[in-house]
Order: sequence, then structure tokens, then C-alpha cells
Amino acid sequence: MKHLFLALGAMVLVLTGAGCAASNVVSVITGNDGVVEGKWKLAFDLPEGWVQVEGYAQPNTELPTLSQNVNHTMGMITLQSTSKPIARTTTPAESILKDAYVTTNYTKIDVDFLDPRRSIPKDATDLGNGFFRASPVANDCTPGSCTMTYYLKMVDNVKYMFTVWQVDQEPAVAEKVILSAKPVTRFTDTVPGATATDVKTKE
Repeated sequence: MKHLFLALGAMVLVLTGAGCAASNVVSVITGNDGVVEGKWKLAFDLPEGWVQVEGYAQPNTELPTLSQNVNHTMGMITLQSTSKPIARTTTPAESILKDAYVTTNYTKIDVDFLDPRRSIPKDATDLGNGFFRASPVANDCTPGSCTMTYYLKMVDNVKYMFTVWQVDQEPAVAEKVILSAKPVTRFTDTVPGATATDVKTKE
């Protein structure tokens, strides 16, 4: 009987842990069949607290609402380390509460589906598995602030660009998220009748 209780306890811990992990990702890689589920064209393993949202205008005179209604026909999405809008280059109006947006301690990654004609810079660093970093991180980072660009080239010349802005966070945080990208094979968005050719590319 004692062994039975121990086994049941271990099972509860495993299930609880699985539930916590699932809440931190915007996509799911299922089983040994290699199926990758997600709302957008790429799936990412996101750290706790991160969100995947539609692109949005920075807070200025109004506070934008972040929408997680991402679908695979979109040409661009944003991954970020906070669920609040990020004011990256603007100073929002005084009428917007300061705790409603973020200006420090964030990572923001805009992910663009590129036109196949776009080329990857020749001096980009090859990170393997189709990933490239446009220039050495050390050249783009200053204490407390960092701007980086990454690319992903897949079969059939499918390309993506990752534009990273960071304040008070380590470059390795963004790079780990980017390198976790996997092409989605089973879309879970709710766009009726949408196909993979309905996308808008960034030229």
C-alpha cells in the first residue's frame, strides 16, 4: 500500500509539472511523430511570463491593447518578455499610467516572414540549422541596452527575420528563444479556410 501511495504521488507531481510547462509555451511539439502545433508559421518555446502577440504601435497618446489572436496568415508577430506594451522610443502621454507600460527590463522580438528575394547579409554569422546572426552581439550591445538582427533560412528559400530590442536583459535570452523556432505543421488558429499562401511577406 505504501508503494502505491508513493507511485500516485509521483504521478501527481509529473502531471502538475507538465501543466506548468504547457502554460509557458505558445506552441506544442507533440510525441515522436514530429508534429508541431501553433497559431503562427513558427513555434517557439517561451520562458515564463513571455507572450506572443500581434504587432502593435508603441504607447504614445493612447495605450495599445496587446492581442494574442495571432493566426498563420500574418506576416509579422511579436514575442516579448512582458504582457504590457513596450515604449521603446517614445515617451507616452502623462494621461497614461506609468505602470501600464514598460520602458526597462524587457526583450522584444519582432518576427517577420520575408520575401524570398531578400538576401541574408554575407557577413552574418552562421549559427547552424539555418539560423544566422547579422553581426556579432558585442558590436550591437551597450551596457543595459542591445539591438540585434537574426535570420532563419529554411527549405524552398523560406526566410524569417528576427529584430531584437533589449534593455536590462542578456542577449542570450533572446537568442535562446529565436533558436527554439520550429516550423508549424498543424495550425491551431481559427482562421476559416486560410492557407499558407495567404501570408503577407516583408520585402
